[in-house]
Amino acid sequence: MLRYTLITIGCATLLASCCEPAHKDSQPYVVNSLFQETYGRDIDLFRQSQSASSIPDSAYYPIYTFAIQNTGTQDDNYTLQLRYGVGGFDITKHVPAGQVVLFKSPIIPPDSITANAQYTFVVGDTAPNLDVMYYGLSFHAIDSAEIHSMMPSIQIVYGAIDNGPEGCNTPASMMPVNIDSLPIR
Repeated sequence: MLRYTLITIGCATLLASCCEPAHKDSQPYVVNSLFQETYGRDIDLFRQSQSASSIPDSAYYPIYTFAIQNTGTQDDNYTLQLRYGVGGFDITKHVPAGQVVLFKSPIIPPDSITANAQYTFVVGDTAPNLDVMYYGLSFHAIDSAEIHSMMPSIQIVYGAIDNGPEGCNTPASMMPVNIDSLPIR
């Protein structure tokens, strides 16, 4: 009987050592009052090369700045995903617990906000320039770049824990951003 008790305790110990995925205590919060939007202006060379016209045309593209606070007790890497149909980009930044960090869509030349971000582009090119990245998102009028007009899909990816194949790989959580709650320019 003692043998079965020891075997049972041993099995329970092995099962207890198996990993229960623990979520990071990091919860993003979009500070809507700090949201800003503006526009950039560029010679739309990519669109020009795609058209029959050889006259360069000036185009405006949207620049959005989101303030995201980590309301949890653990530091985390947040990825802000902006999708416009099949295109878009991801902005990844480290957000310390309790801090607010600004996420700004890519611009040329980089400023102090965009210089510290890691960008991933949802296009086939691994290093697209702005003309390619914002293809289909450049407009002749400034108001067309307003976020409430464009209605991109926006979400924040957070809380992933990757401890390798032996550890508890906790998948990331996703939080959608409500565009209607953002102030209108």
